[in-house]
Amino acid sequence: MALIAIDMDGTLISNENIITKENVESIKAAQSEGIHVVISTGRLYDSAKETLDEVGINCPIISLNGSKICDQNGNVILNKTMDKDVFSRVLAECERENNTFIISTNKGSYTKNRDELYEEFFTDKQTKKLKKLTTTLKNIRNYHSVEDFTLLDVYKILFLSNDQTTISRLRNKLAREEKLLVTSSHSNNLEINAAGISKGAALLYLAPILGVDLQQSMAIGDSFNDVSMFNRVGFPVAMGNATDELKQHCVFTTKTNNESGVAHAIYHFMELKKKISN
Repeated sequence: MALIAIDMDGTLISNENIITKENVESIKAAQSEGIHVVISTGRLYDSAKETLDEVGINCPIISLNGSKICDQNGNVILNKTMDKDVFSRVLAECERENNTFIISTNKGSYTKNRDELYEEFFTDKQTKKLKKLTTTLKNIRNYHSVEDFTLLDVYKILFLSNDQTTISRLRNKLAREEKLLVTSSHSNNLEINAAGISKGAALLYLAPILGVDLQQSMAIGDSFNDVSMFNRVGFPVAMGNATDELKQHCVFTTKTNNESGVAHAIYHFMELKKKISN
């Protein structure tokens, strides 16, 4: 195994928003064997780095679904942004639907109405308390108009809605934009990036820098924004909590994110590698 690319939410991270000890130990075990580990996430770099630092994981990070790649020291390897005219049209469509979306930029995250966003998607319905959030999510700021983004690099819009009709309607509208790639990491969201931006494309860019063969590499994920990296590696692995449709893209299904499925997959393939070597 040359490289292991790992998604975060729903994959490396449990439903309790933690990275289990088993997952941490498996990643470090792989690294000690000379295997490159890369985190590949839809999150902002700072959000991903904060969560990884808490458990002592240090590795390259593909963030914002491939818009940005940083090495293990935080140096930027790749930085791709959304065309401003396209962004303006997309923003207008999102605003027509509702206010629950997050715009990721080089200066943090923005939304139209932070209180509404937090109440709908980041508040425990029983306790009425804010769920455990990264510093990045806690520091989301409100914006007033599209002009607020004139001097900012825009990477992604995460549109959230519990109404599937709204999700479908917006997806269909955005399909008309040739300069966009729209994926999803959950049934209640749309992840909107510039065309050509994907986790798979980022892996393809990073592989020669690390000197690895992607056909001898593994990718682990749970959502449809992970399919592009599944298609680039020789050993695509679906989480046990992934849909049956997603599992069809993979050669192996591991345990769920609440059962340290990442560790199970890493140890499975490391053991397989030893048997082949012997």
